[in-house]
Amino acid sequence: MAFIIIVLAAAVLIFTATIIYFFTIAFVKMKKGDLEDINHPENRMLIPYHDIVEKGLEFINKSPYEWVETVSFDGLKLAARYYDNGKNRTIILFHGYRSAAARDFCVAVEMYSKMGFNVLLADQRAHGRSEGRLITFGVKESRDVISWAEFVNAKYGTEKIALGGMSMGATTVLLACGRGLPDYVKCIVADCGFTSPADIIKIVAKKNFRINADFFLPLLDLCCKVFGNFSIMGISTEDALKKAKIPVFFIHGEADGFVPCDMSKKGFEAISDRAELVTVYGADHGMSFLKDTEKVYTGLEKFLEKNI
Repeated sequence: MAFIIIVLAAAVLIFTATIIYFFTIAFVKMKKGDLEDINHPENRMLIPYHDIVEKGLEFINKSPYEWVETVSFDGLKLAARYYDNGKNRTIILFHGYRSAAARDFCVAVEMYSKMGFNVLLADQRAHGRSEGRLITFGVKESRDVISWAEFVNAKYGTEKIALGGMSMGATTVLLACGRGLPDYVKCIVADCGFTSPADIIKIVAKKNFRINADFFLPLLDLCCKVFGNFSIMGISTEDALKKAKIPVFFIHGEADGFVPCDMSKKGFEAISDRAELVTVYGADHGMSFLKDTEKVYTGLEKFLEKNI
């Protein structure tokens, strides 16, 4: 009997340690080096577009901007670069999971500036200059979207705001629809976002670890509640989108190896009467604009002209 108890206790400890391990690698902030460096190992997918990316990063770093700060609902200092182009409309951009704003929007800042937008390039919580210990897959970040929109409206008097996001950033802005967006937020551009934290965790667990996440998601969610005061269950972009009646422009690569293209299709189908969807053949995760610039740009420009 004692042996059985010891074995069971050991099994419980190992299982608990495993759950905490997965919580740590999934949610806890980690240093990844300078992702603005195109030679960083994680930027290998950008190498074919080296000259375009380098030009975009040069624009981001050499154009006049100011670092600005706001405070999140839970007291974190959030930082962003603000590019004032003297316009009456601003787009607020949110980067992806464990990524960097300049990297994800290396060509977008110049593009939006030329389209006639001021640009706020946000560091998501637990990234860059923003405070925070945990990444919450868009759950708490979606409330930060509201904070930034209110900041831009109050500080600069901007009456027309668009939201843009890449990967987790796209999920972030879509989930913000369920938070009660201010009336001056007019539209959203969502590039390769996932439908929910639980959905993307299941996909990554199966692909990278050959694990059926349905088994441990409730316990992982318990860790999120205990250590981070948030839940990854019962939240989805499809449900959030139905709560805000603003138009959305979805972008997704058909060869996305991280977030399935079908996830953007589901978002589009949920609100097809006020949404547009552009998919790019052969484009991997976050590569749609670089893969087929003309297709994405043409659709996006028309969308923005119509809605803001």
